[in-house]
Amino acid sequence: MKKGLRIRRGTAGLMICILLVSFLFLPPLNATADSSVIRVLLTRVEPGESMTLSLDGSYSIGELTFQRGSQLMLSCAGGKLIVYYEGMAFQAGKEAVFVRHAVPDGQENGIRINGGYPLYCGDMHITMAERQLRAVLHIAVEEYLLGVVPYEMNDAFPPEALKAQAIAARTYALRKAGGSGAYDVVDNTNDQVYRGYLKENSRAAQAVRDTEGVCAFDGKKLANCYYTASNGGQVEIPEHVWGQEGSYITMHTDPYDVENPESVVKSVLLPREPKDKPLGGADFEQALLLLLSEPLSSLGYSGEAEDARILRIVGMEMRDPAWEGSLVMNTLRMTVMAEARRPVSQAMLDDEEISIFQQPATASPVPTALPTPQQAPFAAVEQPLTVDVPVFSCLEPLLGLSINPSKNEIITVEDTEAGYVIASRRYGHGVGMSQRGAQWMAAQYGWDYEQILRFYYPGASLRKIDTQVTPAPAIDSDYLATPGPAATPTPRPTLMPAESALQPGEWRAAVTNIGVNSYLNLRSAPSLEADVVRQLYYGQKLIVTGQPQEGWLQVKTDVIEGYVMEQFTEKTE
Repeated sequence: MKKGLRIRRGTAGLMICILLVSFLFLPPLNATADSSVIRVLLTRVEPGESMTLSLDGSYSIGELTFQRGSQLMLSCAGGKLIVYYEGMAFQAGKEAVFVRHAVPDGQENGIRINGGYPLYCGDMHITMAERQLRAVLHIAVEEYLLGVVPYEMNDAFPPEALKAQAIAARTYALRKAGGSGAYDVVDNTNDQVYRGYLKENSRAAQAVRDTEGVCAFDGKKLANCYYTASNGGQVEIPEHVWGQEGSYITMHTDPYDVENPESVVKSVLLPREPKDKPLGGADFEQALLLLLSEPLSSLGYSGEAEDARILRIVGMEMRDPAWEGSLVMNTLRMTVMAEARRPVSQAMLDDEEISIFQQPATASPVPTALPTPQQAPFAAVEQPLTVDVPVFSCLEPLLGLSINPSKNEIITVEDTEAGYVIASRRYGHGVGMSQRGAQWMAAQYGWDYEQILRFYYPGASLRKIDTQVTPAPAIDSDYLATPGPAATPTPRPTLMPAESALQPGEWRAAVTNIGVNSYLNLRSAPSLEADVVRQLYYGQKLIVTGQPQEGWLQVKTDVIEGYVMEQFTEKTE
């Protein structure tokens, strides 16, 4: 969960000994069914003017019920919401609501969108907004978390870190549930990343089950369980970022985040003596020389940047905290030795001026060359010069240390044998739980989820609430039976041939590890963010030409090529 940032100055509370704060499970509370349903605006599926739905579960719309695997297309052509199904079409009015019904345990029960593999397990509300389709999923919070936890963290994280993430995400979602708008949260980093359910994310699913209903409370209210990818070594407080108070989060150092080698760090080495190379690059050195203009002028040297050179760095320190006790610093103070030119005085120019009338009449006048400031020799400046470099307008962009759009990185300086190492840390707003810190606590120190949450939300308490949601009753099987002659199956597109001879290192595979009525996206690059080139159907034969990175295969058929996720294929020869 990442929010937009607004940094402001303030005053943090005193550091407390958080390990002594009580963090107990209080008596359980009851929640209504409505309060445990989260309405998620789906932005990642990009419905546009039309979308396809695969009803891989038990669904109805109004008086119509659908068999498992039914394929529908929705369109807003002509400003009307139209649903197409097996040659039929009907106008849905202002909203098409696909209601999910109960099914036996172990069966899939959700919707796949636009041929994607993730399962969206809930009621799907489709409306039109500015001649575009808008999809809002109404989903029980426990099922919602199955599509959040493995994407906000990673399914490979330690179980206790995943449990802490599940509790933080559950608390955040329930706090936002039940508003007056059309949805509670969006499926991207404006709230929490939600990408639907994949059965392969089994560790995250277990963490959700193990913490079912557990939430963090601030007194009698659900806490704002903010979390961030990496805090850079200090837990930030909501007041500094959004102007909101929250006594359950304190500003304190976080060594676990810094120790984790997977925390985002950008660094640069500034040698003590730049020699023939620009210090930190041409742009940064130019900025330093401009900042040195005033102190050099006060000592009688030229204030022009081209009239000075930095010889050596003799000291460096971070200064000017953004607020009391903060590790976010606004200024880097550098002390350097330099050499510079002195300006040529006007008196010297007057003494050297030559009149052509003083020359012999028979000789051509030859004026004496006059010294200019550019031609004056460099002279060592005897005393050290101190310059304050603004961190966020100068140091960070010119040295490539920026991590966040907002200016909240923690910049540190380390004096090493090779020179001064300037490092930038903090990925996200820094408030609340650090996901990288939680990962390290669980993996390296064996902390459980209560200890992790106690560290990041020391003023909060844990309570278990009832988050169970009763689905709509199962559809009578008579309604799902096809009366009379069996319906002719909807023709499936012909599979592409893949009969080319194998080259060295290639092998054959097939798309098998998906639902028979599902699709596998063939993408233009080995990434879930890459464009979809084509949809591959169950049983499609493939020739694997390489494995560009873990989890992805480069494949081709006789007519097309691209990349697919390895887990949805099976090697055939």
